[in-house]
Amino acid sequence: MKLSYIRTDFPNGRSHILMRDSESTNPELVHFLLVLSSNGTLWVDVFWPYDEESESYTHRISEQQFWQTFREWRLQGIFLGDNGKVANMLARKRLSRKQAHKESLTK
Repeated sequence: MKLSYIRTDFPNGRSHILMRDSESTNPELVHFLLVLSSNGTLWVDVFWPYDEESESYTHRISEQQFWQTFREWRLQGIFLGDNGKVANMLARKRLSRKQAHKESLTK
């Protein structure tokens, strides 16, 4: 397992910092060991479908930057999130994209 530290800053102001296993073998699933959100939500040890849109808002950060941000957000208050809701939302998003792509091919 090789960890890389990344930060995703979405246009709506929400941000995530993540530790990603960069040696993950499945391109459809990305293994995030720890997902922290600036709105105070924490997910631990989750697999998410690859999300091309969020990748466009993502950049690498150092391990030091990761832990500094983690400490700042922790002082603001972090609570456990619902992995199931996140997985369902991402799966629906991916399925709707695939469906739209199929429909564009049949036209």
